[in-house]
Amino acid sequence: MAFQETVSILSGQSEIEVKERIKALLFVKQRGESMIQFEHVVKEYTGKEKNKIRILDGISLTVEKGEMIALLGANGSGKSTLVKCLCGVIRPSEGKITVDGQDTFQKRKQLVKNMGVIFNQKPSFIVDLSVSDNLKFFQAIYGISQGDFQRNLAFLDGYLHIAGLLEKPYRKLSFGERVKCELVSILLHEPQYIYMDEPTIGLDYNAKKGLYDLIAELKGQGRTILIITHEVDYIEGVCDRAVILRGGRVCYDGNPRTVTDKVGKSQKMIVKYEAVLHGDKAGKLLEKASSVKAEEKELEFTIQEGEDSGRLIAELAEAYRIQSLNMEHVSVREVLEDVLKETV
Repeated sequence: MAFQETVSILSGQSEIEVKERIKALLFVKQRGESMIQFEHVVKEYTGKEKNKIRILDGISLTVEKGEMIALLGANGSGKSTLVKCLCGVIRPSEGKITVDGQDTFQKRKQLVKNMGVIFNQKPSFIVDLSVSDNLKFFQAIYGISQGDFQRNLAFLDGYLHIAGLLEKPYRKLSFGERVKCELVSILLHEPQYIYMDEPTIGLDYNAKKGLYDLIAELKGQGRTILIITHEVDYIEGVCDRAVILRGGRVCYDGNPRTVTDKVGKSQKMIVKYEAVLHGDKAGKLLEKASSVKAEEKELEFTIQEGEDSGRLIAELAEAYRIQSLNMEHVSVREVLEDVLKETV
């Protein structure tokens, strides 16, 4: 965009409006530029018997500016280790991670100034100080001006509602209240890249909704966000990509709304029956069922695309006195959960 055009757009606007417009213009320019690059990242530890334990096994990923990534996987799949390497907390055994072209381990002190991180709800507050004094401590660490501090705190309070906690000692807060305060502390300095490890643990419904709304707002501002979560209903609607780890490797990397294209389009057949008509035939059908609720006399079958459901219905009619039969689409949540189960 030409300079004169930019001046024309910004003329007559307040200073705050000008700043927000410039951010938007820069964001449009930056979209599509690689911000985070994982190149064949390996992380190994030495076990008690001097054997090598590989936690990350050749991870290669590219994250664009302004993307929101959901990092999924079973316990022990390497999620937290990957984020620690990304933050420069630990150094990869092999490979390299860069943020804006800078090595995250070698340049961690420079990069942390523009980074907001929450790890497994591990507290960073001084427990005997009030919430307000703790936040002022973070203000000093990041060199936030008083005006920006007040503005950012008011903005974050609009979502997380911590105003009533500011004068309380941190040690007297409930777990959920502590989580909200920790979230505010990592966002006060307006970081452009945000990494969250299960940030909703301990939050009630209203606090969780506030956090979701806040994350959506930050994403709209062009922040780059990586979130470890098991709340797959949420990631389907907000995240740009889902990255699933299994055994330290990427087993899926793509749009969460199109995971079904990878796994295969399928439907659920839910059958309720009144009685068993043929024991042997019913026994064979039980082996095919994806879910059995014996007390409720309910069976569930997964029908893959192209599979003949008519034949299955005929077999069911011979084996059971059917009360009802319904077909439902498999949700993205169920598909993702199936993939996660495979990582165990």
